[in-house]
Amino acid sequence: MKKLDVVNFLRGYSISTIVIMHLIGMFGISGIWEKAAAFGGAGVHVFILCSGFGLYLSFLRSPLGYVAFLKKRFTRIYAPMAVLCIATAVWMACMGREWFMPLLGNLLLFKMFVPELESSMGGQMWFVSTIIQFYLAWPLIVKLFNIRGGG
Repeated sequence: MKKLDVVNFLRGYSISTIVIMHLIGMFGISGIWEKAAAFGGAGVHVFILCSGFGLYLSFLRSPLGYVAFLKKRFTRIYAPMAVLCIATAVWMACMGREWFMPLLGNLLLFKMFVPELESSMGGQMWFVSTIIQFYLAWPLIVKLFNIRGGG
């Protein structure tokens, strides 16, 4: 099944808006550019929707059981994140900073629910936690989609 060009365009556009949003924020640019940066927030939503769509197309091509699906996704996403978080925790410990709760919050995927932990190992890590939680719910999402006649 060929990927849809519009989905690829939307993913690329979303990534561009997210990068621009972060650059504008990093350099403290204000004025009209600051307003334009708001598209980055929408870009996150569009990117997640496009990723879900692509994931569903992949599932239709070659359905995997729940355990095989999680193993594949966790190997590609969670394992590198865990290594990065452990390395960051070691660095934080060497710097004399609190490392235990930030590490737990990232590894157990609850950091985005605790304001003090949200950016404890980098604000961008919220996306990894979100996508992994999405993967955990994936079979239920597919089942609900198929029940409603979408599959």
